[in-house]
Amino acid sequence: MSARAARIAALATLLLFVALASTAVGATASVNIMNFAFVPASVTINIGDTVTWTNKDAAAHSAVVNGVGQTQVLAQNQSGSLTFSAAGTFPYVCGIHGAAMTGTVVVRAAATAAPTPPPTVAPTPVPTVRQTIAPTVEPTVEPTPTATATPTATASAPPSTATPSATGAASVAAAAPSGQAPAPVVSDDGGPSPLLIAGAAVALLAVAAAAFIRIRR
Repeated sequence: MSARAARIAALATLLLFVALASTAVGATASVNIMNFAFVPASVTINIGDTVTWTNKDAAAHSAVVNGVGQTQVLAQNQSGSLTFSAAGTFPYVCGIHGAAMTGTVVVRAAATAAPTPPPTVAPTPVPTVRQTIAPTVEPTVEPTPTATATPTATASAPPSTATPSATGAASVAAAAPSGQAPAPVVSDDGGPSPLLIAGAAVALLAVAAAAFIRIRR
């Protein structure tokens, strides 16, 4: 099985080589020279192809193509070739017998491949962006506070304290029975009496003196 595959691969390689060689050299058109005529009288080839003439007559012949060249003089069963590298129609004659033997080679221009149109690219759709406009918020204005008048404090006059007048003391002294010492007048103004103040002062002096003596010791 492997040998058969190898033979197939070798045959494919050979065919590929022959095809490449034919492409590189170009195709060949054959013209026979028979009975003092070119058969066929006109051949059509492409640029780069070759025309081969083979003499089948006993007489010698040749092919002379104006602007291309000429073959050597061909004896019976000999062949000669010319390659055509330009497009056009090329009449030719026999180099020995002249206009009595004529033929034509038509060379076609290479087929120009039609340009491949560029692929049409669909335009990319641009997404529509909807702009959301935020509603305008009006600033909140704080109400201006109304100034409240501060009530003016009305100073209330303190209740007047009646101070016993000297006339009252004299009246008390007068009201005392004769021969008795008048009763001491007690102040009813609610403040400390002079006796209490004097006693407190004496006590403070005694405490201060005791503290001073203790410190001296």
